[in-house]
Amino acid sequence: MTGKLDEDSSRIWEEMADCIRRSAREVLGVFREGNGRMKGAWWWSEKVKGKVKAKQEKFKALMESRTDEELEFNKVHYKTAKKEAKKAVLVAKNNAYERLY
Repeated sequence: MTGKLDEDSSRIWEEMADCIRRSAREVLGVFREGNGRMKGAWWWSEKVKGKVKAKQEKFKALMESRTDEELEFNKVHYKTAKKEAKKAVLVAKNNAYERLY
């Protein structure tokens, strides 16, 4: 008798959860779907994307460095690009949230 009760309560719970999910989708909409990995944020501007892309390119160049001179040269450029990207992200994020609140 307990097995039947457990099955019924599980079924009821699943139906209720599905109903809540459907209602939330209808009312709130679906923001994004996929694997759940964030590829960017809604507040990113073209400037921020450009800075992050530049940083990624500098990192790639750093990883492909063959000589010590190349390594040091690329390390300095990567650190600079990283600081610029970090600052651009911070400024854009603060501006976006300032507008929200």
